[in-house]
Amino acid sequence: MKKCFWKFSFIALAGAIITGPLGAADVAKGKEIFEKKCAMCHAKDLKGNPAMAKMFKLDPSMLNLVKKDTQDKKDADLIAITTKGKGKMPAQEGKLTADDIANAVAYIRSAGSSAGAKGQ
Repeated sequence: MKKCFWKFSFIALAGAIITGPLGAADVAKGKEIFEKKCAMCHAKDLKGNPAMAKMFKLDPSMLNLVKKDTQDKKDADLIAITTKGKGKMPAQEGKLTADDIANAVAYIRSAGSSAGAKGQ
């Protein structure tokens, strides 16, 4: 019985290490959500849509999600801003699920890492 328990524990641990934590965000789904719900203001390249910044009377950098100060925010902060809204950013609570928001944040992180790696 002990041998079976340890074998099962090892397999479960190995699976968790290989696949990541349960409920991990899905970057591909996040990209899809971002393109449907966020790109209008934040642009497909995540650097912000200048026309939307002008319309909302914002500094265009306010819509840039790959800039350092946005990327330095904690996931919980980005999720809270997306969920509850902040300033001109409308709340997405009730429009997107918590999983949708987590996936979009994962995509923003992924795209921000790529942009940072390219020196942008």
